[in-house]
Amino acid sequence: MFLLLSLMVQAAVYTPASVPDPKKNGQHSYVANPDAIIPDSDVVFLNRCAAMLERQTQVEMAVVALAGIGEYSAFDFAYELYQRWGIGKKGKNTGVLILFAEQSHDIRIMTGVGMEGVLPDAQCSRIIQEQMIPSFRRGDYGGGLCLGALRIYEVCTDGEAPEELRNMQSVTNRGGYDSDEEELDAGFWIVLILLVVVVVFLIWLSSKGGKGGRSGSRGGGGGPVIFTSGGGRGFGGGGFSGGSWGGGSTFGGGAGGRW
Repeated sequence: MFLLLSLMVQAAVYTPASVPDPKKNGQHSYVANPDAIIPDSDVVFLNRCAAMLERQTQVEMAVVALAGIGEYSAFDFAYELYQRWGIGKKGKNTGVLILFAEQSHDIRIMTGVGMEGVLPDAQCSRIIQEQMIPSFRRGDYGGGLCLGALRIYEVCTDGEAPEELRNMQSVTNRGGYDSDEEELDAGFWIVLILLVVVVVFLIWLSSKGGKGGRSGSRGGGGGPVIFTSGGGRGFGGGGFSGGSWGGGSTFGGGAGGRW
């Protein structure tokens, strides 16, 4: 039991190199939540908020919630992770990283140099102290991260969040969420279903040809036409390869806190 407990503790400690990059799941994924610290409904909200922020302002916001960061300080961990991923647009450095570490009770907002005029260190500190830490102290980790992300959105857009986010925020924080909450992921599933249908159709067509029907779709090659990486544009030329961050960097701006 002691060995098992030790392995579980070790598995919950991350290095910047071992944090799963959410962009591997698609361009509209901004949240790394490998320990399921953030409820699914709050992950949906954070992804929606970050996607709207990027679309309107070109600011990339990443949210990372981890059980533990080992011997790292929150600043060093956030700095190394930010540089490794390249958050923010290249040349503009308009990125924001929110790092949450449960075991050490650390919260850190790190910004790219291009954000210092819009989101200065003092503003980051107020967001942490006023929007995030009160929720963390109640054990509402997802709610605190949602409130912090929403405030960052408001500051970066110089105004209130749109009604969509406000409605989503009110129901995401411990309510029933009955709108089209999977809008960001719907495209992926639609394309996946279409791909499965096409593959099944091609297999059926191939089996018909093997029974004395047509021996091939075109050119008399004796087999079904297969989508290849050099083919048309229907599926991006090679399947689902995920997305990527913009290639930005940071000088270590932002603020941190503990609860």
